[in-house]
Amino acid sequence: MTPPRFGPRVVVVGDVAVDVLVEPCSPAVAGADVPARIRTRAGGAGANTAAWLAHLGADVTLVARVGDDPAGRAATDDLRAAGVRPALAVDPELPTCTVVVLLADGDRTMLSDRGAAARLAPADLPSVEAADHLHLSGYVLLGPASRAAGRAALARARAAGLSTSVDPQVAPALGAGFTDDVRGVDLLLPNAAELAALGGAEALRGVVGAVAATDGPAPARWTDRDGTRTAQPPPIEVVDPTGAGDAFDAGVLVAWLTGAGPAAALEAGCAARAAAVGRLGARPG
Repeated sequence: MTPPRFGPRVVVVGDVAVDVLVEPCSPAVAGADVPARIRTRAGGAGANTAAWLAHLGADVTLVARVGDDPAGRAATDDLRAAGVRPALAVDPELPTCTVVVLLADGDRTMLSDRGAAARLAPADLPSVEAADHLHLSGYVLLGPASRAAGRAALARARAAGLSTSVDPQVAPALGAGFTDDVRGVDLLLPNAAELAALGGAEALRGVVGAVAATDGPAPARWTDRDGTRTAQPPPIEVVDPTGAGDAFDAGVLVAWLTGAGPAAALEAGCAARAAAVGRLGARPG
């Protein structure tokens, strides 16, 4: 049973995934058998953000699509254990999203098979009228088959009077079409590479209400019509950067939705990011 929450009521629309974490014991060599430490963790950008939101006190519902498989069935229990209310559609054909994460030297490379998540549809979206805010993972907008669901989620949220936010997620896939899709969003949450792909914060003035951008160990920046504010992340030894941006999103959102100003919201996002990268896996412990 999901425990009661008294913070902001947030609907997250995004992916649920199984993360396969691979740490090679030595550099990979083509054609060789390289020893590695391999573990699985619950993941998915949308699910990670939802788990961090719940960890920070929000009342969270996650909307996603999973496969009719053990991973999909386990996702419901994992989310409930994290304090998240699952609203999961089940795809009868495609498997639950799986991401292989290669970890080396404090960085990560991801190999993704979105599976059932790629077929999230407008019909999978529940009512949002009882919520305060809708957060959308950019993967939904960037997938050709799921884009309609992402656009519908934002439209329904606006019609119901909710505030909205989007994390772009994938810098190489961003372009003019994505900018059109997020026009009117209250808060965009890119990392530095995604922000550059979108033309920078100044190019987004008049497109979104504000931009809160994370940049690893460099200062995070909030840009809106009143100017730019910054926050310096705390020093931290990076164990696993997977989910860092998802945690940053959650920290910023909970602070902002409970009345914090831009600088304080950035500080909360940086603190959540630091907690995420200091441990293995993309969700709270």
